[in-house]
Amino acid sequence: MSETILKMQGITKRFPGVLALDQVTISLNRGEVLALVGENGAGKSTLLKILSGAYTKDEGVIEYDGKVIEGYTPNEAIDMGISIIYQELDNYGTLTVAENILVNAMPKKNGKFSPIDWKEAYKRADEIIRQITDEIDVTAKVSTLTAAQQQLVEIAKAMSRNMKVLIMDEPTSALNRVETEQLLKIVQNLAKQGISIIYISHRMDEIFTLSDRIQVMRDGKSVSDFVTAKTDEETIVREMVGRTLDSMYPHVKQEPGECILKVNHLTCGKAKDVSFNLHRGEILGLFGLMGAGRTSVVRGLFGDLYLRDGSIEILGNSIKNRSPKDAIHNKIAYVPNERKVEGLMLTDSVRFNISIAVINSLQKHFKVDKKAEKKMADTWVEKLGIRTPSPETRVDNLSGGNQQKVVIARWLQTSPDILILNDPTRGIDVGAKAEIYSLMEDLCRQGIGIIMISSELQETLSMADRILVMSEGKVTGEVPREEATQENLMKLAVGGI
Repeated sequence: MSETILKMQGITKRFPGVLALDQVTISLNRGEVLALVGENGAGKSTLLKILSGAYTKDEGVIEYDGKVIEGYTPNEAIDMGISIIYQELDNYGTLTVAENILVNAMPKKNGKFSPIDWKEAYKRADEIIRQITDEIDVTAKVSTLTAAQQQLVEIAKAMSRNMKVLIMDEPTSALNRVETEQLLKIVQNLAKQGISIIYISHRMDEIFTLSDRIQVMRDGKSVSDFVTAKTDEETIVREMVGRTLDSMYPHVKQEPGECILKVNHLTCGKAKDVSFNLHRGEILGLFGLMGAGRTSVVRGLFGDLYLRDGSIEILGNSIKNRSPKDAIHNKIAYVPNERKVEGLMLTDSVRFNISIAVINSLQKHFKVDKKAEKKMADTWVEKLGIRTPSPETRVDNLSGGNQQKVVIARWLQTSPDILILNDPTRGIDVGAKAEIYSLMEDLCRQGIGIIMISSELQETLSMADRILVMSEGKVTGEVPREEATQENLMKLAVGGI
């Protein structure tokens, strides 16, 4: 594993008003898994977009497979054996697995302009994907596959183009625990075959399970490089954020206030006969495996899913949330787990994304009071520490953690009594996570009741006062924080008693 396949030396990239990369240097050996870590905005994505041909560097040298390369396109990068799999998968859902794997290279029966040889296409695609898994039918449409299976199709697509370097950006963000373990084993097997892998993840357990080396970036610079076996999580976190995180999980259990919410026999979506209550100043965790029905519960509460049965009471009054508008009126706010799909208007400004939930209150003479809107946005940018050049900056130009703060700011502007957080720290770095945990603690002190769904078990154990466990749409147990362990929660999550 000593042979170097890639060197990026002195890489610099400037955008208007921003030095995104400042003399960054990394190296990668054959068959090595290099974890590239850093806070959102550290420059990881910019660096890898340069390597994949999507961006052009301003300074520096890229040496790949013994040759200096520059001025190439993403397709030329793939032809050279450099493939990247982004967090948002770049597939064609309406096409078959075979068509996705062999995109732009479908075999023809008799030359370039003849019909596609489907028998040969399915045969070739099947040979490729069977190097990874036996569980995917190459004739199936990609839209029918799970998120984990779609990840494997993307890997197979890269393998069809003589892959030598594979870049993976947050590949497990949408996967459950079992699917994550399966993917990590596949990545380890690819490395054993001599494929070099650059792996980006905010999940420290994955990084320490998978990688040979860890390179840390901060503020557009490469700051440190560690052999994984010779370092620890605390050191990596300190290098990433440039400070010590004295308390990653700050939540201190408080005496619960008045009962603010009662849910009685709620049935909607995958949720069946779910009952619970929520108190002021409390964090109620909803835990379960993927498909357990947790999101159905909170969408039903928020008026985003039709209630087939059950009732909701707030402060003793029966309410009906027929739509999110009703829920907002009833002081309920919902931060969804898919912020880029459900939570944000990516091409609009930070200002607009913060104000949109209360835009009617900003109307003045049938027009939005821009001055008041800007003041509102400025207030939340300062209060939540949203790192943005300006409230007029497009929200898709912010890091994941700052995008999440924008979504939270929007809903806090509605002055909720109940805040629903669905996977609030998904895909964000440890520094941003700590800031969101601290914000949750502050909100609890203000008397807001929080319902939290999390795909990270440790987050649930550390932040929730009580944990409601679900399996197959039903509540299988309620566990107070002081009695919660990984073992008893997982037992309840698989339907155990």
